[in-house]
Amino acid sequence: MTRARADPDPRDLLRAAIDRSGLSARRFAEDVLTRDERTVRRWQAGAVPIPAVVLRRLTRYLAGG
Repeated sequence: MTRARADPDPRDLLRAAIDRSGLSARRFAEDVLTRDERTVRRWQAGAVPIPAVVLRRLTRYLAGG
């Protein structure tokens, strides 16, 4: 029997990408995502959902692309 794989929490993807980059959250927001630091903080807090386009970008980033 195979278990269905749960999708990772989008905030975990964001945190993993920031950690892997070696940049501060602010630099990652501005340089990699071209987003305001406050927006990224809201995503991290779960106050605002992370847009699908950003999730795709994070997934590519973590895959090495």
